[in-house]
Amino acid sequence: MVIIRAKQLVTALNMPWRYRDEVAVINDAAVVIRDGVIIDVGTWEEIKRRHPHANIWDFGDNLITPGLVDPHTHLLFAGSREDELERKLQGESYEEITRKGGGIYKTVKYTKETSDQELLNILQKRIQLATSFGTTTVEVKTGYGLDIDQELRLARILKSVKSPIDVVTTFLVHIPPPAGRENYVKEVLKAIPHAGTTYVDVFCDSIAFNVEETRTILKKAAEAGYKLRLHADELEYIGCSDLVEELPIDSADHLLNTPPENVRKIAKSGTVATLLPVTILTLRTSKKPPVDEMRRLRVPIAIGTDFSPNSWCLNMQTAIELAVYLLGLTPLEALIAATANAAYSLRLTDRGIIQPGKIADLVIWDVPNYHWLAYEIGRNKAKLVLKKGEPLRFL
Repeated sequence: MVIIRAKQLVTALNMPWRYRDEVAVINDAAVVIRDGVIIDVGTWEEIKRRHPHANIWDFGDNLITPGLVDPHTHLLFAGSREDELERKLQGESYEEITRKGGGIYKTVKYTKETSDQELLNILQKRIQLATSFGTTTVEVKTGYGLDIDQELRLARILKSVKSPIDVVTTFLVHIPPPAGRENYVKEVLKAIPHAGTTYVDVFCDSIAFNVEETRTILKKAAEAGYKLRLHADELEYIGCSDLVEELPIDSADHLLNTPPENVRKIAKSGTVATLLPVTILTLRTSKKPPVDEMRRLRVPIAIGTDFSPNSWCLNMQTAIELAVYLLGLTPLEALIAATANAAYSLRLTDRGIIQPGKIADLVIWDVPNYHWLAYEIGRNKAKLVLKKGEPLRFL
């Protein structure tokens, strides 16, 4: 049994957390861990009195929060696309680059040419680096195969990864091949029962799959027992976010072009809105999700990195910082979006908050209070990362 003492402890008290729900901010706080599980939380004086014989880890100058959960990544691919940044700066859009054979199509080529073992090594290194920034659970998608055998290969690699943190697997139906679109959808429908992932996700957008195709794929996935996620309204609004009314979608992601009136549909459905602020930078777009309407209707907001060849950021701290400065979330909202609500978007209710009975996935931060998580930009502020009570990384 271990007591961790901290200058400040911050956690949501319920999942999902909605705007203005209660939050615990405890100064001179302590958490008690036994066998990888939180068994007590309170002030230092209370905990010391209740557990006089426990070992003490004293971080009395630091902040403690739940471990970060990254609910949207594309970690499994080979190659890079740094040259496309120059093209964007010269005025080409992401859509134009993709339609000319770049973007996702370019990454598919690199990934197909890379062996299973090399891809596994790449994936494990990326997870390790993400962990160093405080991520204790990560979602990872397929999506860079673009033919069914390749996508199932990527799903097998995902399931074989040896990771210091928990990996939630997603079969992503990413983008149609340049030819044979209708046949590809038919092949996807046949392959879904064999994916073996936790989630199925579809990129529903102007350069990807339309609403009808997306509906058909997600219905099949739900029938086969998969949980559902959705890339919606990232590049254009073509009706993708409307699907939350029809299907049990756990998380609708991006939402840069979602009409404010559609937020009511998201609120009624219970779907989490997962926002990806790093992507706003990498797309060089002025579009932003309707955060004020989400607050007004109390839609649970999560945030993620969207790590991909187009959005090369493994650091959830950066997602927190940009959620504040680009999207207008408060530092407290951004922290909860990266912990309790990110976990809930994956329907992982055993983590993401600091309460007795929850997994002891925690981060000790080299800052005195939660405001600093957004106030200071650009430094790795994680001092100690704990997975099920075990230290993963000291700095």
